[in-house]
Amino acid sequence: MNITLTQSLPKTHTQKILKKEAKDKDATCLVVLIDDKKNILAASELKDYQARIEQLIEVSHFTGKAGETVADYALAGDKKTTKQNPMQLLLVGIGNCDKLKESVLQKIAKTIYSSTQKRVNAITVAVGDAFEADQFGQFALNLLAASYRFDKYKSEQKEPVLTDIYLLANELLSPTLDFAESIFKGQSLTRDVANEPGNICFPVYMAEQAQALAKTYPDLLKVTVLGEKEMSALGMDCFLAVAQGSTREGQLVLMEYQGKSNFVTKVMTNSASVASGLKALADKLPTKMPSKKSVKAVEQNDCTAQASNDDAPIVLVGKGVTFDSGGISIKPGAAMDEMKFDMGGSAAVLGTIKALCEARLPINVVGALACAENMPSGDATRPGDIVKAMNGKSVEILNTDAEGRLVLADTLCYVQRYQPKTIIDVATLTGACVVALGHVRSAVFSNDEDVLFGLENASNQSGDLVWHMPMDDEYQSQIDSPIADMQNIGGKGGGAITAACFLSRFVEDGQAWAHLDIAGTAWNSGKEKAATGRPVPLFMQYLKNCADMA
Repeated sequence: MNITLTQSLPKTHTQKILKKEAKDKDATCLVVLIDDKKNILAASELKDYQARIEQLIEVSHFTGKAGETVADYALAGDKKTTKQNPMQLLLVGIGNCDKLKESVLQKIAKTIYSSTQKRVNAITVAVGDAFEADQFGQFALNLLAASYRFDKYKSEQKEPVLTDIYLLANELLSPTLDFAESIFKGQSLTRDVANEPGNICFPVYMAEQAQALAKTYPDLLKVTVLGEKEMSALGMDCFLAVAQGSTREGQLVLMEYQGKSNFVTKVMTNSASVASGLKALADKLPTKMPSKKSVKAVEQNDCTAQASNDDAPIVLVGKGVTFDSGGISIKPGAAMDEMKFDMGGSAAVLGTIKALCEARLPINVVGALACAENMPSGDATRPGDIVKAMNGKSVEILNTDAEGRLVLADTLCYVQRYQPKTIIDVATLTGACVVALGHVRSAVFSNDEDVLFGLENASNQSGDLVWHMPMDDEYQSQIDSPIADMQNIGGKGGGAITAACFLSRFVEDGQAWAHLDIAGTAWNSGKEKAATGRPVPLFMQYLKNCADMA
């Protein structure tokens, strides 16, 4: 789908357009937005069509309710009028202008696309100055997202007629539109890999997708992949406890986006030594992160340290369980096919890295994809087994279906060697989160007020909504084990919270960290099951804000 900003209306035709599917290569439609008070948005630009629009509103009893539509196929009785204004019109209601939140903008965008995709190849949407910049960005992204299709496995594929969208709006919104396009490209990759079936998308497949991105953007991106042999040498036994039940090898994929300096390149040099010098790499891994107090003291006395800290990356860690059978604690059969979406966190990180490369934001980011397949077999981990994480802490595995936190635990330990500004992990982690928040907001837990504020602000700007969840110390006792340092489940109460508490035990003191549980927002269930591509818009807005403040 092509989307372009324009300051002029499309040219009219000299012949009538009949009420049937338009096949002409220049067939077009003008989309007019009307609020619930019957006000015409971009009215000054549409003055030549005002009489026709008002007549259409009157005869159709159009109310302007969000998502309401009425079409005029230019079948005017007056021959002269037809020649002057033969262009098709589509009136679309937007409801109350003061309540244009993301869900309403999404509804409007989907309505516009579904109403035009089969009959014209180009539309011009008259927006004018009705939307603020954030609203315009959300609207543009949702128009693009409405065109997304995943039908590669259907023997018959029907291509939509609509290929071009023009937005009549202020040219100052051009950067906003460009940013929305970048997000769409990344979000589409997220949806593509998440929608793939488990026999296609497995850990090595995810690694290959990352490597393909590195070839596409060689000046910005470097990728390193750790296999099970390397992870074993590093003591990542929690990760391997999940991967060992499958014949498909687990993969830890490190994607290093260098948008600002040589910092990531230097770290990459260390990463490249994994294959040839595992012991040397393990010796270089930090055993304990410096506290915020000590970092601050160093920065006050060392300008070089301050500069280095400014270049430190933000690390995004994605849970990548490419299929989750539950392992020995096997899941019920109903809707188990949807467990192909359990790699939604790593899919979101992969898509965010692509979007970053498209937008070329001046910021350093590391994306870590913790990919494994959770399967039952003779080699699978048993409930009651005890394993050690990379940081030396022991974990009693009471339920093998609480596996995402295990692969994330070792990955969190590993990525702290980057000395990152912030770590944000994202995972389809708990059914409890779906019970708590449904499918509207993702849950966010954090140990740092600045990171939490940044994510909440980006949430409001992008419309990719989050909700701050508690993580009081009193919840920690639920995951204490009588025979190990901790257990991997905390009982029935507060399941999403105790999962976050578990992850927090692998984040060293002073390290800013947040955890996003996207179990309710990463995909839609049922007959129309499909990946949503969230939270790529949230991440991109957050990273853009961080880059703007740097």
